[in-house]
Amino acid sequence: MTGREVDLDSESRLLRVVEAIAISPEEAMATVDGYMSQSRIRHSTDSEWDHKIRVADKIIQRYSKYAMVVGAATGLPAVVPGLGTLVSAAGSAVADAAVSMKLQVDMCMCLAQVFGNDVSTDDGRYLAFLVAATGSVQRDLEEDGVSVGSQAGVDMVRSYLRGAALQAVKQAFRKVGVSFTRKAFQKAIPFGVGVVIGGSANYALTRHVGREAKQWFIIDSVTADDSAPIMVERDGRTNPALPAVQ
Repeated sequence: MTGREVDLDSESRLLRVVEAIAISPEEAMATVDGYMSQSRIRHSTDSEWDHKIRVADKIIQRYSKYAMVVGAATGLPAVVPGLGTLVSAAGSAVADAAVSMKLQVDMCMCLAQVFGNDVSTDDGRYLAFLVAATGSVQRDLEEDGVSVGSQAGVDMVRSYLRGAALQAVKQAFRKVGVSFTRKAFQKAIPFGVGVVIGGSANYALTRHVGREAKQWFIIDSVTADDSAPIMVERDGRTNPALPAVQ
């Protein structure tokens, strides 16, 4: 498989690979249950909402660190300058895209579970895949448009789920393939610079996707959770339409 094939398969080869290696619903549930149990034991007086926010932050931190290691490892061929560097980059595009997206999907599967979405259903899985891919594309291709972590972003993703959800997921993953193919050549810079780009960029991207996904699930859960706080401080502005984020 070449780097170009990441985004040229009309049925999204990248999506099929990520689906094959992504976390199972049972694993996502077990991960969330473990974090929630720890939070309830260590912070027994906190509200259930406080536990959810704390666990969400833990999950984002966990998968961002994983992504940093993956980015550095797949950038290692760039340490050796010379003719074979670009060839190595073409191969690393596939590995980086698949493994990095697996981590972002895993993270969003867990975040969905934290905020009460059933990831054992098709809708729950499509939701996690859509939030992960859409967040990644908007950050990494610097696309203008709706932010995932906004009310408009919630409405957009929910509209996809009400329509041809699988097609929406495929389209988002095609764009992800374009993004990671481009990044592979950035990591082909010789003398080891690619290692830094790979690790730091993957960390920043996954952290961004995690924060946007967390905000998406918070906003989405407001209508279903009357006990959630209704004030939030975000980017220095108070928005009464969103729950408090700590």
